[in-house]
Amino acid sequence: MPRRSWLLPLVSTLVLSGLVGCGDDGETPTGAATGAGGSGSGGAAQGSTTGAGTGGGGQGSGGGATSTGTGGEGGGGGGPVGACIGAEGVGSDGTDTWQDGANVASVTVSDEASCARSYTLATTAPLRDSLPSNPRTFSELESQPVVRTNNLMFDALYALALQETRDNSVDAISNFAFNEGQPLPCPEGGCFETGRLWTYVWTRDTAYSAALGLAAIDPLRTKNSLLFKLSARRDGTRPEIVQDTGTGGSYPISSDRVVWAMGAWELLKYLEGAEREDFLDVAYEAIVNTAERDRGVVWDPTDGLYRGEQSFLDWREQTYPSWTATDTVQIGMSKALGTNIAHYVLLDVASKLAAEKGDATAESRFATWASGLRTAIGEELWLEERGLFSTFKTTTLDPAATNQFDVLGSAFSVLHGIGTPEQASQVVAGYPHLDQGVPVIFPQQKDTRIYHNRASWPFATAFWLRAAAKVENAQAIDHAVRSLVRGAALNLSNMENFEITSGAPWVDDGPYSGPVVNSQRQLWSVAGYLAMVHDVVFGIEARQEGLRFAPRLTNALRASLFGGADSIALSRFPYKGKHLSVVLQLPPAGAEGVLTVTSVRVDGQDVGDGVVAAADLADGSVVEIELGPASGARDGITTLSAADVATYQNLFGPKSPILTATEVVGDRIRVSWSANGEAAAEVTFSVYRDGERIAEGLSGSTTSFTDPGSGDHATTTHCYSVEAVYTLSGNASQHAKPGCYWGPASARVQVFGAPSFVASGGQLVNNHGRWHYEDWGDEADTLTVTNVTTDTSGPHLIQVLAGNGAGDFTSGITCSVKAVEVWAGGELWGNGQLVMPHLATWDDWRDSSFVRVELEAGTTYTIVIREDAASGNMSDFEHFTLFGGSGGTGGRFNKVNIAELKLLALGSTSPL
Repeated sequence: MPRRSWLLPLVSTLVLSGLVGCGDDGETPTGAATGAGGSGSGGAAQGSTTGAGTGGGGQGSGGGATSTGTGGEGGGGGGPVGACIGAEGVGSDGTDTWQDGANVASVTVSDEASCARSYTLATTAPLRDSLPSNPRTFSELESQPVVRTNNLMFDALYALALQETRDNSVDAISNFAFNEGQPLPCPEGGCFETGRLWTYVWTRDTAYSAALGLAAIDPLRTKNSLLFKLSARRDGTRPEIVQDTGTGGSYPISSDRVVWAMGAWELLKYLEGAEREDFLDVAYEAIVNTAERDRGVVWDPTDGLYRGEQSFLDWREQTYPSWTATDTVQIGMSKALGTNIAHYVLLDVASKLAAEKGDATAESRFATWASGLRTAIGEELWLEERGLFSTFKTTTLDPAATNQFDVLGSAFSVLHGIGTPEQASQVVAGYPHLDQGVPVIFPQQKDTRIYHNRASWPFATAFWLRAAAKVENAQAIDHAVRSLVRGAALNLSNMENFEITSGAPWVDDGPYSGPVVNSQRQLWSVAGYLAMVHDVVFGIEARQEGLRFAPRLTNALRASLFGGADSIALSRFPYKGKHLSVVLQLPPAGAEGVLTVTSVRVDGQDVGDGVVAAADLADGSVVEIELGPASGARDGITTLSAADVATYQNLFGPKSPILTATEVVGDRIRVSWSANGEAAAEVTFSVYRDGERIAEGLSGSTTSFTDPGSGDHATTTHCYSVEAVYTLSGNASQHAKPGCYWGPASARVQVFGAPSFVASGGQLVNNHGRWHYEDWGDEADTLTVTNVTTDTSGPHLIQVLAGNGAGDFTSGITCSVKAVEVWAGGELWGNGQLVMPHLATWDDWRDSSFVRVELEAGTTYTIVIREDAASGNMSDFEHFTLFGGSGGTGGRFNKVNIAELKLLALGSTSPL
């Protein structure tokens, strides 16, 4: 049996959901509730613990904790599964509690001298939906890792993360949108569901969870879950990564399915032999097919970036301008930082896997694509004046990087080497932190419910922690670790998200209350907590060739969390069929900063700071790491205190201005706007032309601006947008919907109506308010416009006016994608893919995305709309054969109503 053939039976066993990764407002998680199980802010102060309980395998003092050592002083031998190494030190009082304002979490332990303790965790904080039970009891297993730190709370919360890993480990999954809501069995070894309220499997959640911690803890279940998110087409060919249901009908409005490669690359580090080779073969084929299709559908050669919605930040109104909520093609034309870095990782992984397979040609091709994308991200999205990467370019006609920021994309920029080392340090120091956590976006959006907006998400904090550790920003490390510990302790679970100013799982704020959804034991939050312990505290860095050990423990954490310990230990860490122990020998508390690594020994042998091959590790190996004092360097972070955010301009950005006119006045273009309710005394305005800022600091009473550089308006199209900026804080709004001057009476826009089309397939009808071709879009159907000429040489945009009522604005899998081709003299002059998302009803008509082509004046062209190999959507894939919506059980669906084709001349000197 060829290795890749195992994928098809697997997909047949389980056709997975396409709900857009947790929290799309068009989807409801299983058992979701939008109310609170109690309110309360939780206070602004960071909690702390001060040390803990045991020494060297004997009874310790303080905190009431004990632990068992199995190897004597210095950690000794790792021993068999079931054994563990104790922390050394006198211990300290108070490590059984975590104080946060008026709220307190406390823990007690039974079987305290064993290597399989039981913990009872209680909290005085209000719990979301009154869950889980309070107090909550859970136990360590002799077959899984344990930590011993003389801090009872820290030890317990690590055990809680493993308990919740087990809680999310299932033999079947279910979702109302698939298989009529009936359970679907997982393959042998099981799979992971996404959380208490999310009982299915999503591509991005699974991939990020695998990348953070699950690949290490349960490689088989992680592998099964990742493989669920690959699918061949309905004809059994060309498997790709699945884009779950989502905005405007999913792919290519969203294109972040490529994050799958992050999880797959991490998983490969924990597989070996035939199992690794088999998974590599399947992963490589799907990654290559995905990369090549995306190159033709969502890559834009004009700036080298990939189009598509932000990864994870996928609830339109939460993080995009409000005007995109029902005009989601704009989101499909946006170019997001996190999504582009995910595409970079996919290409980088493709190159590395090609090298393993001995395909030098493919290795070079994907490496070249990856290098070009890395450069483009750095050039197009870095904002020097802010010292941060912009979260996105909003849309095609406004190609400016916005003054909006997100923590996940920012973390990825550091972790994946986008930009320089100096820029990486700037990003970590410059991104705003609040007392209780790091917000997933900044600034926040006004008049918007709490979910991604006004929230911190533990999994994003975990990636941020990795970024902080990479640049050794001690203050950012401290902040992220305390945020993760606080959230798990006070809520008795690794929650989906928290309101950012209070850290609470629910805040009652009238119509803006939230977080709208907040699931216990959210899979990527659980994985993020494990990553904090494994990656940062104990410094386990997995590579394809082995393990490297580089803890990034700060002096502040050593003095507080581990103040009662001289050594701390992680025992029974699983690695390729073996179990390892990692022991940190701690120096006395001293200078600020990240503690230095002075030596690393494996079973007594010094290994330096290099990678230890798997073959050089035995079952029961002990890694002893001696840490020395910090250097005293302590990079700062940008913080907003409770007092700061009490003034709303410090937390929020202004609302987007609204363009009202773009017209010629006095032989120059004048753009006019309204302030959208913002007070003139509080804001200034900036004006953008063709993606470049041409004016800033305009008074808040300004309502128009005449562009002195628009003297070429008779031959060149210019497009404008406006942003508002709070004078108090410098926080900027989202950009206004752009407006363009296309010449007098839009003379540079040619419109061809449906009655002039030459059609194959469909029927020409006059309903839904327009002439159009209805029931059109089968694979062999074409629409042709002949005898097209232009008076202008240079770049042109092709667009259609379309209707797609196959689904709503928020979900589904049937965004229509069709190829457009421009022919002259038997030669292809240009081509690309037109994207036409869901519009909720067939009566609605909206413009498609653009395809850019270079044309010559006086030449006669033929324009054809049809399908090619890159056309289509997620309904093409076997994965969705049990999906109950359009394009699912009823078969593939890529039909669309097209009423007009437009040819828009930009002019030979246009920078667009």
